[in-house]
Amino acid sequence: MWIASTSGFFSIVQHRDLPDHVLVRSRVIKDLESLFDLGRIIHTPDGDYHWRVLATKKEVGELFLDSLMNINYSNFKNQVAQIPKQLDKLDAYHKIWRVMWDYSTKQ
Repeated sequence: MWIASTSGFFSIVQHRDLPDHVLVRSRVIKDLESLFDLGRIIHTPDGDYHWRVLATKKEVGELFLDSLMNINYSNFKNQVAQIPKQLDKLDAYHKIWRVMWDYSTKQ
């Protein structure tokens, strides 16, 4: 699962050996720092995503439920533009938006 949020961009996948755990992965450490204590963040320089956290599905569900319940904006990209720590992602989010727009127009 990919999540693009005002906290960052995350890839969440099932842990191979722990059925009740997931890996929350990110391309940049600052995104994970917005959700987890620094001591939990693992650096995996050989991985597709260089930063990850092992967490229970319940914990991650509660984190993102809290994020959902605190949405107070009507335009995601405009909100990201207001967050200095995430502003450098705005161009990437616009590109994702464009790719998905193009995809939707071909259906």
